[in-house]
Formats: sequence, structure tokens, C-alpha cells
Amino acid sequence: MMRLSLVRHAEAAATAAGSSDRHRVLTETGRLDAAALGKFLAREEQVPDQILCSDAVRTVDTAHRILNGAGESRPVVVLDALYHADPDAVLALIRENGAETTRHLMVVGHNPTIGALAAWLAQQSGQTRDIGQHQFAPATCAQFAVQALEWESFDPSHATFRRQIVASDYREA
Repeated sequence: MMRLSLVRHAEAAATAAGSSDRHRVLTETGRLDAAALGKFLAREEQVPDQILCSDAVRTVDTAHRILNGAGESRPVVVLDALYHADPDAVLALIRENGAETTRHLMVVGHNPTIGALAAWLAQQSGQTRDIGQHQFAPATCAQFAVQALEWESFDPSHATFRRQIVASDYREA
């Protein structure tokens, strides 16, 4: 059984004057949340084998902080195409870039795409709770069990929603 985790990047600062949206950085809360999510995933033995993320500064930083929080070093594949990808394009990128040896793949991206894809995959597996873009806050992670032997043949019907991880799950009290 393989696993897919869809993560919205952690909280980002507003676009700085003279800068572009791709260059937005994480806020202090975003940096702490990404590391805390990684620590939580390590405790749950759910650290991904590979991460795909868009080339935006905030998604790359989120991916690396998740791994640092987990105390792990894993491949992070930065994909320009993920920045403006719609859900179908994300599925294609998963098929194209999921490594053959990867059992747990994480995608770190942007809303509304990540929330919409998570909601759609959850609905495909009979999940009725709305986990869509309006409930998909920064540094939220939706996890799916995947009934496939390789990412190249991944189909949405292979995914079964397992859980949604939100800040209250991983923030230290």
C-alpha cells in the first residue's frame, strides 16, 4: 500500500513591494508550523519518501522545514509546473515524477488547487466531510492510502481518504 499526502504550503507573508508572488516567504508562524508538522509526521511514522513542490519560495521552504522537523533528509523535487497547476495537472505530475521506489509521496502546493484535489479525491472514496479549499488552511495535510503498485499508473480511484491533519493536531500546547 502506498500513501499520498497533499499539503498546502505554510502561512506566507504578503508579497513585498517590487517582488512577485513566487518570492513570498513564510511567516514565523508558517516556519514553526511546517517544522511542527514534520515532527508530528515523524512521531506518526508518516514521513514521506519523496516530496514534489512548486518552485515558489514558500512551498520549497515548507517542504524543507517539514523534513527538518522530522529529522529526515529525503528527495525534494521542485517543479515549476506545480505553481499554476490545476488538479488534473497535479495528478499528471504525480504520475510523471513519483519515483519508482517511493511508497509515500507528498505534494506541497497552493490553494485552491491542493484543497480542491484533496476534496475531490476524498469524495471519490466516499468521504462526505468537506475538506475542500475553504477548510484547507496553510500547513494542512490530507492523507490518502493508495492501492497502486507504482505512481506512473496512479488513478484517483486508487486513493482512499485516511485523515486530514490540521494545526491543532501538531502545534504544541
